[in-house]
Amino acid sequence: MNGKKVVDWKKTTAKKYVDLTNVPAKDLKIVVNQKHQTVNIYKNNKLVEQFLCSTGKRTKETATPVGTFAIEPEHGTWFYNAKPDVAEGARNFVSFKDHGVYLFHSVVMNQDNQPIMSRQGRLGHPNSHGCVQMSLPDNVYFYNTFSQPDKVGTKVVIEPFSK
Repeated sequence: MNGKKVVDWKKTTAKKYVDLTNVPAKDLKIVVNQKHQTVNIYKNNKLVEQFLCSTGKRTKETATPVGTFAIEPEHGTWFYNAKPDVAEGARNFVSFKDHGVYLFHSVVMNQDNQPIMSRQGRLGHPNSHGCVQMSLPDNVYFYNTFSQPDKVGTKVVIEPFSK
């Protein structure tokens, strides 16, 4: 799934979108495989959804934290970090660690909520400051599913690059 070709961030990378509306958080698990740069969603331990992502660049300052976390209540349709060393934002974020620090979100946007073109086409490769980035349609699906109050507590596992 994570071939070396450039992936169109405007298109889905999923085969289908499974409706998880009435599935309780305890029956769901999100596994981010950093080696393959995929988001994998399980229902009752069965893989039901998979799409490409970009996790953190492989440096001490930008690595995606490895371990077991949970979907947190913090979410929103837009954020922008104006710090000079960051200067980017994203659409449709859902927190999974440190209440708004580590997020699932769209590909990166500028201050006008438009894609930063020099940062696109990197899905399937580490490209973030520690968050998990997704294509625009995959991100909308993820946000619509996991920003709901009944999905808070959904288990999130971030696997290391070696797994």
